[in-house]
Amino acid sequence: MVNGMRIDDVLSYIMSDEFYRKLERIYGDNATSQRERYRKVVTLAKRYLGSDADVVVSRAPGRVNLMGRHIDYMGGYVNPIATSDDIISVLEKRKNDTVVLYNTDPNYKSGSFRISEELPKEKIESLADWDKWTVKMAAERSKEGKEFTWIDYVKGLFIYLQVKFKDEIKLDGFNIVVDGTIPSKRGMSSSSALVVSVAMALRSIYNFKVSLGEFIDIVGYSEWYRLTRGGTADHAAIILSKKNYVSHIKCLPTVVEEVTYAPLPKGYSIYLIDSGVERPHTEEAFNYLRVTAASYRIGVLLLKSLFPEYADKIVLLRDFNTRNLGINLVDLYDMLKKIPEKATRRELWKMVDEKYHDELNTIFTNHNEPQGGYRLRENILYGIAETERARIFPYFLKMGDISKILRLIEVSHDGDRVSIFDKELRKKKWDSSIFSSNEKLDEYIRILTNSDDSVKKERVQLHWIPGGYGRSIEEIDFICDYIRNNYANYAAAQIMGAGLGGNVLVLVKREKASQMLNNLKDAYKEYYSIDLQYMEVKSGEGACILLS
Repeated sequence: MVNGMRIDDVLSYIMSDEFYRKLERIYGDNATSQRERYRKVVTLAKRYLGSDADVVVSRAPGRVNLMGRHIDYMGGYVNPIATSDDIISVLEKRKNDTVVLYNTDPNYKSGSFRISEELPKEKIESLADWDKWTVKMAAERSKEGKEFTWIDYVKGLFIYLQVKFKDEIKLDGFNIVVDGTIPSKRGMSSSSALVVSVAMALRSIYNFKVSLGEFIDIVGYSEWYRLTRGGTADHAAIILSKKNYVSHIKCLPTVVEEVTYAPLPKGYSIYLIDSGVERPHTEEAFNYLRVTAASYRIGVLLLKSLFPEYADKIVLLRDFNTRNLGINLVDLYDMLKKIPEKATRRELWKMVDEKYHDELNTIFTNHNEPQGGYRLRENILYGIAETERARIFPYFLKMGDISKILRLIEVSHDGDRVSIFDKELRKKKWDSSIFSSNEKLDEYIRILTNSDDSVKKERVQLHWIPGGYGRSIEEIDFICDYIRNNYANYAAAQIMGAGLGGNVLVLVKREKASQMLNNLKDAYKEYYSIDLQYMEVKSGEGACILLS
């Protein structure tokens, strides 16, 4: 068990050549300014913790996912980079089980909690138990008028780690000082970086007896404490990424040995553009996010019920693919036609086999039924098509096929969009369900079966079919369409993060970036009276322990 390094020794080590070389590997040309940052953070920690504190210092970057939207929680692939912006955590073990958190940013108030007072009273033996308990706990908090804060991300981590390792380890309390440079609300996973930064330090202290892949999944699921229902891809990206490379990571479970890397496109830059529209923090908005995520799980139960011969092979929606089922694409499109375009809960109770009703009921517990029913077929098509896009993305990176890379990004956003703008910036109606209609599926099947035209056949391959997930907003569609209509040969854009507001990710030829951003800014200002803000994202190194 690691106890840490005396804080005065840490301050001395920060000024050493050895530490500077570590910083060069992580931060490159910014090593000097980063050394000063670390010195300031540890000096502040000394003021909070005292000069006799023994500390562990860890860091975790943000992440930007280039391909693989909304599919980590159904076992799909992601293709992220780590960012040069990161979060530093300085941890000191306490003599009791109280965790005290300090943040160098005055906008985030200090706070504390006792681990023993937060643990579930009931047994948590499975992820389903954790799911139920966190839903129940959140409902109780809501009744009491208690809102979640940044402290709760760390609280959820301690609770879930103690639950998972209850027979092996009793977690101590800690004093934790946090410093971050990752912009919040940018879709860069600043909250997950916070969780990972603390988790990596705890892993070095307690040496948990699980593989790194298992640990990543545990850390990811700890965020369910805040009633998120994401997967673990962000945490895998934050830990496993390498500077100047795109990581290719399969989710659920995270298998570290299967992670591969492809180089970033040469001559291209990555930008995040803030739409100026925040995702609404309303129950209606959160419910919509949960409904779309639930459609994947409902889809799995429907597929098992409709096609019992494949039930053992379909555990997660990602398993609904030609390779796993031993079928061809015509068969897959034909199976999709059996999935209802929309279904109410009453209809689903009848369609789903009784042996899956308990699971169906569990799925229904974390959200309210959507008006008009679940948009199952288009959501499912989006999920399996996006998985194929994410699977093939690194191949195009390695081949240097920038035209297909840009096209994949555009098609991915088509699956998320809710509106479309033409070259004259006129807004047109958009209906994502058209891609999964019986007529369209029949057309795909007809082309694959009867056509000798290889171009047509390529066009109906699954990765070129958008599907429909509908997490975008009009303003984000405007940004993406302006770029597509004016810079299609040089750039492509898509929504960032969970959706319903926020940011746009743009991959753009470096020499065109300034012109594109200036012209877009003028057009957006004229259309929406909003001043666009943007930032370039630089590739960074994955999470690590710097001092222990």
